[in-house]
Amino acid sequence: MSKNQKNKRFTAPVDRLARKTTGYVNAQIDNVKLRSVKGLSQGTSAIAGLLLIFIIAGVFVTTLSVAVVLWLGELMGSYAQAAFIMSGVLLLTIVVLILLRKKLFKSNFISMYTDIFFQKEAKPEGLETMEGLDIAIWNAESRIKDKEEDVTDAFTQCKDFYTPKNLLGFGMDKLGDWALTAISSLFAKKK
Repeated sequence: MSKNQKNKRFTAPVDRLARKTTGYVNAQIDNVKLRSVKGLSQGTSAIAGLLLIFIIAGVFVTTLSVAVVLWLGELMGSYAQAAFIMSGVLLLTIVVLILLRKKLFKSNFISMYTDIFFQKEAKPEGLETMEGLDIAIWNAESRIKDKEEDVTDAFTQCKDFYTPKNLLGFGMDKLGDWALTAISSLFAKKK
């Protein structure tokens, strides 16, 4: 066995541990990104939805107030009827926005945040809806559990491989290699 092969064999458990740990850390990073997208999407859509509802509600109240003033002023005149019709349209708009707020806002924010957090090649599929985001988070957590098991296994192999007996044996091999090299160089000088 060559010197390079012995060194590779000796460092193989540590190399495997490093690879498994890197995979675990990357899975954790993906999970944090997905959870961030979910939280930011929910928070931003809630704020945007409420803001829009408050603005429309304010316009509704103002329009309704003007309608009542005109109605009382004209005692059933045409201005009041027009104001009530407009108030009805605004009320219908508020109801439609409340019913469609998830489709109008959350999906758009999910898409925007996933574009921010993920490169196109690394972007998980199916993140157009909150359900898709929940599935991606579940998948990321499953990958994390798998990576945890891999890291634990690699660590156990390192612990089992780097026992005092193995380290002493490796040291003796190195000492033997050094002694052979020294003796070979002595004989080579005598010739």
